[in-house]
Amino acid sequence: MATRFPADAPALDLPNLGVHALWAGWFGVLLRAWDAAPVPTRAALLLAGVALQFWSYAALHNHMHVPLARSRPLRFVLHRTLGLACGFPYRGYHLHHLNHHRFDNGEGDWGRLRPGEAALHYCARWALTPWLWPWVALGKVWGAARGRAQRLELLLDFAVVDGTVVALLVWRPALGAGYLAGLVVTQGCIHYLNLAAHHGTDARERTQLANTSRSRFYNRWFFNAGLHQAHHLRPQLPWRALEALTRELEREGRLPVHLTTGLSPLHPAWAARVVRGYDARACKPPADSRTTPAPPSGAT
Repeated sequence: MATRFPADAPALDLPNLGVHALWAGWFGVLLRAWDAAPVPTRAALLLAGVALQFWSYAALHNHMHVPLARSRPLRFVLHRTLGLACGFPYRGYHLHHLNHHRFDNGEGDWGRLRPGEAALHYCARWALTPWLWPWVALGKVWGAARGRAQRLELLLDFAVVDGTVVALLVWRPALGAGYLAGLVVTQGCIHYLNLAAHHGTDARERTQLANTSRSRFYNRWFFNAGLHQAHHLRPQLPWRALEALTRELEREGRLPVHLTTGLSPLHPAWAARVVRGYDARACKPPADSRTTPAPPSGAT
């Protein structure tokens, strides 16, 4: 993904780049203001960072599928900075995401829930894995890397992300600890989005790969991220074209009503249904199942 630049794509995806610029501005302010800022201001800066890092994931996700810039040098820089914004070494996360689209959250997907795993446990596990026990995930992406160039990129990206965190911890321990904590919280929220997008879906059925959110707010500000069924059917389609594809699927009866909702994944009602639907006591799919545990009635 993100290897070929579509001929009809804009040279710069300004909406996504605008979000990334907000993160970059915040990061600069954080570094410059930290020493003089009182504790409440520091806390407010870190909380604002979590929101901007979470928002930046929408830009990172789009960049993995359709680059945000035509210029190769600029794309190289964006790989690094978008990864840093979310705490994901870019090439490693790109390979992990490619695996996700290969298996659509079914058997073989590295990021799938374990049998009987609860939603909160899943989010905490994946938020902590890159920082505390990355070896299994690292082995998988290292094995999936194609050739020397991608493996060098992997090493570079780990140096950028982990090196930045370590440098902050050494330079200003409180700042480094706060920044790392913000990344962990952000990544837990990002992994929740995966659960919400595939709650009640079936990787064996092409019409049931993902949920579709018709929330105007979410799709406007997160670049049609709610139109996830269309995205999984055509991952390389630019985000601007997902609405038209979703309408086409709806007309053709290929957009199941039970996997379509007007809610945003950010809505507390959807979050509560996701947590209940993945209750560890109720969701124990067989080991060979490619079906995500079904939601309660009306849960999507």
